[in-house]
Amino acid sequence: MNNIVSFYENYDEDSRLTSNNSRKIEFTITTTVLNKYIQEYNKILELGAGTGIYSFYYADKGNYVIATDITPKHIDIINQKLSKRKNNVNLFGEIVNATDLSNYQSESFDVVLCLGPMYHLTNISDREMCVMESLRVLKKGGMLAVAYINKHFVLNSIMTADKKFLTNNFVNKILNSGVVKEGEKECFWTDAFFTTPTEIETFIKKFNTEIVDNVGTDGLSPFLREFVDNMNEEEYSAWLHYSLNSCREKSILGMSNHGLLICKKKY
Repeated sequence: MNNIVSFYENYDEDSRLTSNNSRKIEFTITTTVLNKYIQEYNKILELGAGTGIYSFYYADKGNYVIATDITPKHIDIINQKLSKRKNNVNLFGEIVNATDLSNYQSESFDVVLCLGPMYHLTNISDREMCVMESLRVLKKGGMLAVAYINKHFVLNSIMTADKKFLTNNFVNKILNSGVVKEGEKECFWTDAFFTTPTEIETFIKKFNTEIVDNVGTDGLSPFLREFVDNMNEEEYSAWLHYSLNSCREKSILGMSNHGLLICKKKY
């Protein structure tokens, strides 16, 4: 995990979902979908919270939220934001590895938001441990939301942006393993794992879960960034309306950059 921590210590995660219109799509769709399942009284644990955009959103809605991240810089930023706030919220930032939630009692949360870890857990054993730990701390009937990055968006966006990745080796690596690691010829980011809507559903079905939703949270907006960012207010409203109404369309789900799988703990 050292590569991932090092990457995010030098990355501006705080503005990732707010710096332009194309990035705001992901936040808007994610919260719109999650609001169907999260009630004001729910106690929330967020894993890989970054600098807390979702944690603050739900804390402001009245939820009790523990925001965790493996990167110390992110938790420092969350605590700095909290110290500058005039209104008190039930939000607490803690440095935590998403594969080890031993600090938290079993069945103590109504909702677990895993909106970042899954696409940085390159070992299947770590992905399994992340889900098992998330389900352990969830109450019976609790909701687990897992964000993932789609293989086919990655292939299309990376190969068209840089032709050095336009190779059979890169295609096969993403399709077959979905894993890239720093130092490898095919790595364009940091240590990362990519999947598809079908693969993530197959994976989550191995556990004590019932799938209730699977959506594309930003569609092709990141790929069409310049086009989306140059829209006027009326045009952007129409684009967002389309994005919200197409985010569950199975025929295009795998072309979204980010996906969000929501499941319920059975018992």
